[in-house]
Amino acid sequence: MGVEEPEQIGPPPSSRRIDARWASDDTEPSKIADELRRLETTRTADGSSVAPARALTFIVLVDPEHDDEVRAQLKALGTQRASRTIVIRRYADRTTLGGRAAVIQDDAIGNGLRETIVLDVGPEDEMDLDGILDPLVITDVPTVAWVPKADPRLLMLLRQIVQTAIIDGDRAASVREALDDSRALREVGMRPIDLAWLRSAPWRVRLASLAQTAEFRAQLRQIAELEIETRADSQFGGALLAGWLAERLSWGSGPPLLDQGRKRVVARLREADQRLPGLAGVTLTYRDGGSRRLSRGPGGLRIEDVTADGVKSDRTVMGASRGGTGLLPSALRQVLLPDELDQDVLNAAAGLDRARVLQLIS
Repeated sequence: MGVEEPEQIGPPPSSRRIDARWASDDTEPSKIADELRRLETTRTADGSSVAPARALTFIVLVDPEHDDEVRAQLKALGTQRASRTIVIRRYADRTTLGGRAAVIQDDAIGNGLRETIVLDVGPEDEMDLDGILDPLVITDVPTVAWVPKADPRLLMLLRQIVQTAIIDGDRAASVREALDDSRALREVGMRPIDLAWLRSAPWRVRLASLAQTAEFRAQLRQIAELEIETRADSQFGGALLAGWLAERLSWGSGPPLLDQGRKRVVARLREADQRLPGLAGVTLTYRDGGSRRLSRGPGGLRIEDVTADGVKSDRTVMGASRGGTGLLPSALRQVLLPDELDQDVLNAAAGLDRARVLQLIS
């Protein structure tokens, strides 16, 4: 098929939406690359001051039954979408490579052409994704891949062309499996960005900001019990938060779990019933009997303090753990930033899991 020209009505060429498309049900990777270049030439031939954006290539692997859901998430990216998006749809009964390409520019995304490629692959093509994608990625532009609803080990098929992988450790069957997935990606040279870690970002920021006071820093050294409440499908995020605290406070994973002063700490992950995935609450109990609890509340994050002599106080601050909304844009921004989930935190979480000192309570 050839270029599908949009109806040229409305605003002048300098501000109107530019949209050209091509599609074929039986094609080759080189043909898709050639057609994409032709679409770019077609879109700039009228003298418009546009050029292909060159900032980020985003590869998405999806099964057809999740196509609509994933498409909605990509559409919700708005101006934060990647300059080139490649969606790979996996079909068990397909024997040919299907391809579609489009270039789009409008006022909302400035003067850079955004490109979208959709590939329909069967089992044979799936095993050669590196080769299929090679002419479709830009070598001097960061490339990130995401498998939203399937086994993250599929990302191994892209290890020759992808530098960063977006994963969700909370989808793993266990904390151990999630850690193994992350470790496997790092071993083949891919940096994992874990949505489970990003869900806890507001909680970590709040705990870190509270630690700016000398009083709370002293209390952190006197934690006797740590309890993290998560939805049943978000335990890995809770384990990462426990690992983050353990690493920052120099706890030894044991067994038993010991603080920097060699005193025992009891750590628990407790299942909570809530609508959004992620954390529901964090409770720190001190050796003098006092405590601090952070939990979701109307209007933000609720902080409840109990002193050693039983005096209670509470307040609400802005911010709470994100569920699904805003996570994908945040993950894409992380691609161009230093690695936030450092190896020390992963090692601490692995140590807690290996020593079985993080109790799981349903």
